[in-house]
Amino acid sequence: MVVDDEKDLLALVKGYLTRVGYDVAVTTSCKEGADILASFKPNLIFLDINVGSEDGREMCKQIKSLAEHKHIPIVLISADDDSLKTYKDYDADSFLKKPFQPSQLLDVAASYLFPDIKV
Repeated sequence: MVVDDEKDLLALVKGYLTRVGYDVAVTTSCKEGADILASFKPNLIFLDINVGSEDGREMCKQIKSLAEHKHIPIVLISADDDSLKTYKDYDADSFLKKPFQPSQLLDVAASYLFPDIKV
């Protein structure tokens, strides 16, 4: 699942991930992301820190506080270096700095979805 308010970025990320065989749900809001989470059951979440007026870090903390979802790896994404330095404070598993290359995105996804396979 990918949550980001930048529709162009969502389209690119979904395209990169689906081309290599991942099933991807995307949304431009944390509220909708919470609804998708209940039905889609993602194995990995890429979550922007600034999702419009919503704070992706708070969504991350909420997801990780729920027993049924705390096992899902969450990768916070942002262009703001200072925000990314605090990702562990919100129980995120990792971060990805914008702008990123498609290969970086795919490497991060593979590292969580296929941890026994070295890329």
